[in-house]
Order: sequence, then structure tokens, then C-alpha cells
Amino acid sequence: MRWTAIPKPCVVGTISRAVTLAKFHMPPEPVCHAVEVRLDKMLADASDWVVQTKAIEAQGLPVIVTVRLASEGGEWRRPDAERWGYFATALEHVAAVDVELQSRLVSQVAASARRLDKTVIVSAHDFVKTPSASALRDLILEALPHATIVKIATLTKTPQDIAVLRELVQQDWGRPLAVMGMGPLAAQSRRELLQAGSALAYGWLDSPAAPGQPSAAELMQIVSELSPAPRR
Repeated sequence: MRWTAIPKPCVVGTISRAVTLAKFHMPPEPVCHAVEVRLDKMLADASDWVVQTKAIEAQGLPVIVTVRLASEGGEWRRPDAERWGYFATALEHVAAVDVELQSRLVSQVAASARRLDKTVIVSAHDFVKTPSASALRDLILEALPHATIVKIATLTKTPQDIAVLRELVQQDWGRPLAVMGMGPLAAQSRRELLQAGSALAYGWLDSPAAPGQPSAAELMQIVSELSPAPRR
């Protein structure tokens, strides 16, 4: 599948457990617009992940495969050469992958995604603070040559932190930008940044994958509130 039409806003439902991946089925009332599979959290139990992710895409949902480094909040601690194999396989079979801007693999993953006409989300995470707007702009500019979508996630503790992220998402970067808060104001930030125009918002389908992450159901409710009522 190619992720050719990303709805805006787009709720990404995160799966962190192998049992959820194996049994996932979209109910009649959609629970998300795309699915992120946190492969780093389930590798020991998800030997059939390719078949299972393709089954989700057969239901009409783009799948993002993420193999998150431990240094950026994930559970991958093995060599990057091994991690590359998972990215390469994912790009052959599903719509998108997520790779960290600071990863040694970012250029290799981005080049493969371009060759296969797939989506690559280039992400940066700060679990300590929300950096200054100028520092975050530098990160975005560094990510743009590699990315289909740029994703920035920071710790949000004050309304000013959210304001910094809102300022970023309201600018035109020439491609989609997703910004979100983690921690104490995670839920508030995701509501406000969806309203401001963030391309993606992540919510859990089985267990939170980031500090303070709301459920996908909560985010879908926010999206429904943002959508204009149909004309009679």
C-alpha cells in the first residue's frame, strides 16, 4: 500500500503488543486512520509481523512500522545493521516507516523509501523539555531532505511549551509536520495541536507508547468535534 492520501487531521493508533497485532480488526466505527506498529516492543513475540501488518493494510489502513531506539524512548538496543533489516522488510510490504533523525540509518531508510515510493516519517523526541522554537526549527530543517513527514515530540509541562509547538505547526514547511507533547500536558497538547494543524496525532490502541499518550478513541472524538457538521 502507498499512503497517498493522508487525512488531516490523521489519528494514528499505536499497537505495542503482539497479541493486539495478531487479532486487530477495524470495527464498523473507525478507531483510527492509520496504525503504527511498535515492532521494537514486540519482536520476541511477533514472528508473523509481516503477514499481520499486511492483513491490517488489507482492511484499508496504512501501517507505519517503528523500530524505536532505546535512546529515543523505545526498546531497540541491538546493532543498527540488524535494525536496518526490519526497515528494509517493512518498506517492501507496508505503507510507511518511522526513523529517528539522529539515527545513523536515516539517509539509508529515506533513500529506500524514495526508491519504493513509500512514506518515511523522520522523527525527533525530547523527553526532558520542549526546546526553543529556533532549536526545533533547526531540527525540522535538518529532517526535511529525508522526510515525507517530519514528526516532533517533546515534553510539555507548561502552556508556553504548547505555544512553541503551535508556532511551528502553523508555518509552511513544504510538507506535513506532526507535533505533539508528552508528559503532564500530553492530552491537552494533542487536542490543541490537532486544532492548529498538526498532520498526525498518535493514540494508543492497547497501551500507551509515550508518557501521557491518550487513547486513539479520545483523539478520534476530538477529530469528530473539529469536523464541520454535515449540511442538511
